[in-house]
Amino acid sequence: MAENKVSDSKLLFIKVARALTYFVYAFMLTAVIFLSIGFVLLLFGANPNVGFTQFIYKVAAEFLQPFRGIFPPRQLSETSYFSTSALFAIIMYTFVALGINTLISYITAKMLKHEDDLEKLQK
Repeated sequence: MAENKVSDSKLLFIKVARALTYFVYAFMLTAVIFLSIGFVLLLFGANPNVGFTQFIYKVAAEFLQPFRGIFPPRQLSETSYFSTSALFAIIMYTFVALGINTLISYITAKMLKHEDDLEKLQK
């Protein structure tokens, strides 16, 4: 009986770790989406006075903060810019998201194996 209790707590730990990993994964994907939209809006010189554009720039700026200033933005025309820092941030967040996706797969495999082991013990 005590062994089942330890196994159940292990399963709970695995599920909590998986949920936390999914949360970080969702954060990374959100960062990539907002940075990508912001990058395209900057590239095409979107009107910064429009509410949607202001919202995207504001959220993207938060995700861009760790990468700000690494590369200078290149002005393409009067209103459009090529933000190398934003492009670099998109690439880095994507790499981290891919790593986290691999971690999710690993944790899920461990969880399924542990659940299978628990079923075998109960039979």
